[in-house]
Amino acid sequence: MMKILLCSLVLFAFTAHAETKIDYSGDAYVRAYFRNSTGPYGTQAFNQFFRFNVVAKPDQNLAIKVGAILSSNTWEGDNHRSITGGGTSIGGTNDDGFGNDNVTRLDHAVIEYTKDGWITSVGRHVVTTPGSFLTSDDRRDRIQVIKIRDNYDAVAFAYDKRAEGALANSRDDVDMFSLNYYGALTGFKYAFQTGYWMSKKFDPTTSAFNGINLDRVKQVSPQIEGKLGPVNLNFYYTLLFGGEALYKNDHHAAALRLGHDFEVVKVEVQSMVVKNGGLIASGFDSLSSIVNNSPDHNNSSIKLKTIGFGLGNKHADESLHMLRISKVFSEEFMASIGGGWGEFYNTATTPIDQNSVLDATAKWSISPNLGLIAAYGHFFGENKDHAGSLTLKAAF
Repeated sequence: MMKILLCSLVLFAFTAHAETKIDYSGDAYVRAYFRNSTGPYGTQAFNQFFRFNVVAKPDQNLAIKVGAILSSNTWEGDNHRSITGGGTSIGGTNDDGFGNDNVTRLDHAVIEYTKDGWITSVGRHVVTTPGSFLTSDDRRDRIQVIKIRDNYDAVAFAYDKRAEGALANSRDDVDMFSLNYYGALTGFKYAFQTGYWMSKKFDPTTSAFNGINLDRVKQVSPQIEGKLGPVNLNFYYTLLFGGEALYKNDHHAAALRLGHDFEVVKVEVQSMVVKNGGLIASGFDSLSSIVNNSPDHNNSSIKLKTIGFGLGNKHADESLHMLRISKVFSEEFMASIGGGWGEFYNTATTPIDQNSVLDATAKWSISPNLGLIAAYGHFFGENKDHAGSLTLKAAF
């Protein structure tokens, strides 16, 4: 039944009222990958991801934004649906009723109204913050109001329902409020984001986040991106504090990236630092394919480590320092190689792994909308895991 979603969106795009303007887009990939960090023989598998987005505009002020996704963690051959014959059942059921973890879902759906510089949107949003440092490809049930100022700076207020809890208990919900400012200076874009979590009566048996109590946690996140002379500069910082259970003290996370294109090669250096279990989104680009680089709703198959998910643990002081060199060989082909060193949080009893990292990527543009991407990463030191992938990716 759920697979009808994709077909329904396509039909919606072609059967809307004549006065309704329709825009659609999408992207897809099929990926072969391996990683030696799971099980005695490691993992060798395929996965896939297909996304279709539709924006319908019945008038100049109103937009309806809808998207659907089909994704699977693995290919499992013929064992993708229930087959009964000769008294024997093969396969089983899963999210879409046909097994194989083929998760077909309505990915987002938003009503957006724009007038006089105000943008009001309600529904399930796709949320990514600047640089994917604070939030990366998350889905939020959100009410959001944005005011575009005369100088094109923007002020945004958002209410997110982060956990409903028990429907009949209005005091076990987890709510989040945020007030953000986005602006630009000559050569720079900047943002100042804030957040506040509230749960009137936390109940770990009914609240989301697997029983994690985020009540009264406060968040402050300044960010800036741009050029400082010939150098590209990106700086991100997040402070969490004031929680009742988690993030009770001061919990810091920061990243600084500097880069310059020397025409022969492009050189980038980046440091990520976390103190007392501060937060960095899993989708942030660490300059390594096996650390972070895993958006919330399009997870990486080869991520082996995540910096910034210590949940306020005082032992979780992490860091990663990377150098990446990239070269464009032609309009169709580019490659990069990177290396660095990091400290990664493990557990409270053995808190830190120290490892060097080696990483390599290559991208071949088969056509303007089709590409082949290879990635490989290897740890050296206390952890010797490695992983790699080959991805055929298309967009329209």
